[in-house]
Amino acid sequence: MPLPPAPGFGAATLTLKGVSLSGVVYELTPTGRTPIAGAIVYCEPCGEETHTFATADDNGFYHFSGDRARGGGVWVAAGVPTPIAVGYYNKDFQDPPGLPAVRQGPGWREVLIDGDTIFDIELVRR
Repeated sequence: MPLPPAPGFGAATLTLKGVSLSGVVYELTPTGRTPIAGAIVYCEPCGEETHTFATADDNGFYHFSGDRARGGGVWVAAGVPTPIAVGYYNKDFQDPPGLPAVRQGPGWREVLIDGDTIFDIELVRR
């Protein structure tokens, strides 16, 4: 089955790699990290067809598969961060203050993917 055309970010041409992106969505409470079950994470270049969503399980764990045979993987280019959105997809939570600015704006994060990547995401209650 032929792959769709490679998406691009600016001048970078991305290549679909059999790598995964996963982590835990959580909030900090007086007792430490508390998982946010049902949190929605959007990954722009994840999956063969891109524009993929993952829902965190009861432990706050989300996962974008790297299994290319099943339509997974992440479109990457060396040194180019992968945009993911989480802040505005979760009505009771938002980004914590002090995050670095990213070109996509509030609600977005960027993660550099070089192989299977774990990226934990902190949110705060609205």
